[in-house]
Amino acid sequence: MATATVDSEMKVKVGKMIFYITCAVGIWFFYWFAGIQCPC
Repeated sequence: MATATVDSEMKVKVGKMIFYITCAVGIWFFYWFAGIQCPC
């Protein structure tokens, strides 16, 4: 039972990490693309 709990916690941590990295890349790409569209 303990190993299953640790495994699920690891999956949650990895999932959150991937989610935050995806969000950061998405926001960065949005600003980069907006900068190309309007270099003001």
